[in-house]
Amino acid sequence: MTRTRHTSRIKKSERARKERRSFTLSKESIALLAELCVAGNGSKTRSASAALDGILRSVAKERKRKAVEQAITTYYSGLPEQARQEDKEWGEFSLAQFSESTD
Repeated sequence: MTRTRHTSRIKKSERARKERRSFTLSKESIALLAELCVAGNGSKTRSASAALDGILRSVAKERKRKAVEQAITTYYSGLPEQARQEDKEWGEFSLAQFSESTD
């Protein structure tokens, strides 16, 4: 049987920048954190720190995604009607071309 080494998603340079912090959490949060530590990698448990770091990274990623969505919405909402109509026509043209090439 060959063993494979799993590499961490976190770069070594990012690990060096970590800071030690202390938090007081509710019993419910502690219980959830314990579940996340076990559920993280299947058979291998993660540390509470790694589980919290993963949660925070997920939240940050989601916030960035929402910010991009909002920026796109703001951009298209601010377009003059003529530009919106032109974009709509280009979109319809593209869909028609795609439909023809898949038939």
